[in-house]
Amino acid sequence: MSKVIRVLLLFVAVLILTIFLNIQVPTNIPLDKQPPAEILSNDFLLGDYYFNHGPFADGTYDLSLARKHYASALAYNPVGDNIAWYQLGRIDFLEGKFDDALTKFAKQVKYFNVQEPSVYYMIGLTNGYKARKGLGDVADDWKQAENNFIEYLRLNPDSPWGRVDLSWVYFSQGDFKKMLPILEEGLASNPTNPWLLNMYGLAVLNSSSAKDGATTYFEKALQEANNLTEDDWGKSYPGNDPKGWGSGLEEFKNVIKQNLLVSQRS
Repeated sequence: MSKVIRVLLLFVAVLILTIFLNIQVPTNIPLDKQPPAEILSNDFLLGDYYFNHGPFADGTYDLSLARKHYASALAYNPVGDNIAWYQLGRIDFLEGKFDDALTKFAKQVKYFNVQEPSVYYMIGLTNGYKARKGLGDVADDWKQAENNFIEYLRLNPDSPWGRVDLSWVYFSQGDFKKMLPILEEGLASNPTNPWLLNMYGLAVLNSSSAKDGATTYFEKALQEANNLTEDDWGKSYPGNDPKGWGSGLEEFKNVIKQNLLVSQRS
């Protein structure tokens, strides 16, 4: 197995480690985790509550109930809440319903333009997952992913996540040198971000004659990842089940460790 393929296999878990597609969380919410009385008549806020978002988030996470309430809010008024389409699209994405997600994100853009710039990030991510799974026109899906991550970065140039995932698009297509400037700009403003550091290590390992330089970046990535808490992880992956934050963080650390081993053996 070639070095590139080995590294690619190690990298697969980096992007969205705690998304478990097509798995529904049971709806038996404990009595001590019930929505506050003041939001019981507001379907959008109830959707946010069960999606563990917003000011009333308390760790309760139920995608079925979140979907039900977001859909009810949209049935009542399709433009009543400026991120309801976006939130419902994110749930579709988490459940592996990529085409449905893209339809929701398109409505978000149609009705609200750039009020929620992260919609372009999610369009990019959804197209990237479609391409990776070979569910459509792979070349076009990768291109759509690239275009939407670029648009997201135009609106949020300091976002490390847009740079990590745009680099993922290039990595997945073997265009390693394209990754370097994207990640270097990110590291200039976020020099301790472990996701950027890990991805830059992969870019160096696969595109540079000085491959031993990758080791330094993986070492830094691991050092910074070891400083992360479960709450830090949850803030980086909003929309994922809080019960998986700890295991997701540990898996990320293990990915970096294995990338480090690959670089040391190169």
